[in-house]
Amino acid sequence: MAATDEVTAARLAARDAAVADTRAALSSWLHRPSQLLPWVGLSAVVSAILLLATYIVSITTPADPSGGALIAADPSARWVDFGFVLGRNFTVLLLHLLVCFATYLVRRSIPIQAGELSGVQGWIHRHAQRPALLMVVALTVFSIFQQALNLGHGLASVAAQGQYGEAGILVRLLPHAVPELIAVFLPLAAVLWLEAKDRNKDLLAAVAACTVVAVPVIVVSAWIEVVVASDFF
Repeated sequence: MAATDEVTAARLAARDAAVADTRAALSSWLHRPSQLLPWVGLSAVVSAILLLATYIVSITTPADPSGGALIAADPSARWVDFGFVLGRNFTVLLLHLLVCFATYLVRRSIPIQAGELSGVQGWIHRHAQRPALLMVVALTVFSIFQQALNLGHGLASVAAQGQYGEAGILVRLLPHAVPELIAVFLPLAAVLWLEAKDRNKDLLAAVAACTVVAVPVIVVSAWIEVVVASDFF
């Protein structure tokens, strides 16, 4: 019974801290939205790195002329294509939001619970922080690496069809790709910025803030990709 009470107390402490932390951070950001601008800038840097990696992959990988097509270059794109683009981008955004949430659990929630626990459970919570954080970092790096490979192979395949080179295609994709990438990478930028400022208690609020900011940008970018981008090709 004592062990059960201890676990319950630990969970309640973590929950109360999460509510207080989130309310305080969101209230501060609502009064000063400019506090989120460093996240946007950092996300733009990450997006630029991904675009550069995509280009490098595209010019160094074997191309299959029959293996790729661009929705952005297709003037006959329909609502089904719009849904596909949204689904793809929301999946990536969700993954990055989960990284932000997991980092909060690792850096804030688990240490709070560890302070309320003793014995084996307390030891596990006190020593779980480093391996869990390493796992979060590994998932983040894997996400960026996998996206660079997939996008690079697709770019190479489209370029092999002969109408435009890799650089030409990439430049024509920038009007919708840049805001789209900044939006989907915003949660990762929030993690990096808040961790650098030792403000991991704000990470749970960052999940909500990034969702509110990123979702409309992703929707508009998808519309540009499906409806407008073909004019650039």
